[in-house]
This record gives sequence, C-alpha cells and structure tokens, in this order.
Amino acid sequence: MPEWAFRDLVQERDLHDVRDIVASTGFFSVEEIDVAQELVAEHRQHGPASGYLFVFAEDSSGRVMGYACYGPVPCTARTYDLYWIAVRAETRGLGLGRALVVEVENRLRATGGGKLIAETSSREQYAPTQGFYRSCGFFEEARIRDYYAPGEDILYFTKQIG
Repeated sequence: MPEWAFRDLVQERDLHDVRDIVASTGFFSVEEIDVAQELVAEHRQHGPASGYLFVFAEDSSGRVMGYACYGPVPCTARTYDLYWIAVRAETRGLGLGRALVVEVENRLRATGGGKLIAETSSREQYAPTQGFYRSCGFFEEARIRDYYAPGEDILYFTKQIG
C-alpha cells in the first residue's frame, strides 16, 4: 500500500496537477475540467476567503496523485460541500480516494464537524462514484430529477462529521 503525504497549502503547480488529475479520470468534460482548475486559481488569488479549501495527496517523490476540494456552504451552520475529489487514473483502487475523504473529515472535526455533502450524477457512468460515497459512509439524502438533462438526475450524498 503506497504512503501518501497530505498538504493543505495550494501551490502554483497545483493548477496543472489538478487539470491532469481530473482529465485522467475520463469522467469529466473539458468545461468541468476547466472549473476544477478555476477553483484552484480562485484559492490562489483569495486564499480561504474564496470558500474553496484543498487537501492534496503526494507520493514519496512529491508528485500530486489526488486531491479534494471542499468548503463551507454560505449561510449554514457547519454544512460543507465536497466540490471535487479525484485521483490519478493509475492510483484508482489503492485507497487514495478514501484517504482523501478521511483527511477532509479530520479537518472538519478539528473545526467542530458538521454535515458534508457530495453530489453526483445518476448516469450509469457514475455508479462507481455513487458506490464510493456509500462505502465512505455517505447516504443518498436527496435526488432532483432531470437536473443535468432529461433522464439525468443529481444525487446528493451526505455524511455527518464529528
């Protein structure tokens, strides 16, 4: 099992790494990949005030192998969105995604905990993502039908932290 080092500090190189990681999954459109990179840029410009917080996982050589982006939901008492969680395609199945969720949970616990919300599509392509959230202790709390497109719902998975 590989060892990962986790860091919160967002670095300039993360702009490139996040783009590569998200693209490597094969799940996201060019527009979605652009958004993932834009959140890194937003944090670089405004820091935590951007509302986007990050955890990066590096291998022993310092290469970023995965990351999570999360942040507080405005006007709520301790509710957080898990905006992105992605690992390089070559690390799938090694437990890095789960380790990133645990790192996010640890950070939320350290600040008093709360509810963590992850959303995904109902498309069959995202069945592994849905299973991943369930295996990490999330449950499907809500569904909005025909959200992304006719026949493609948005699923909200939640987990109470702390």
